[in-house]
Amino acid sequence: MTTIQKILFWSATILLGFVNPLISVGLVVVYYLPKIISDFTQPCEEVREDSGIKSYSDDVLEDMK
Repeated sequence: MTTIQKILFWSATILLGFVNPLISVGLVVVYYLPKIISDFTQPCEEVREDSGIKSYSDDVLEDMK
């Protein structure tokens, strides 16, 4: 979406919100729905790799022996 399209979309959403708030809620859900769906469909492995914990430290390994 270009900047002009975004301005028109949010202006229409606000104006329709005065007519019927459920319409504006529906438009906001439709606007964010593709991002929500893509976040749910991403594999969880990517999140686990970013956590930074890949193995035990040397101290913990010695204590476990």
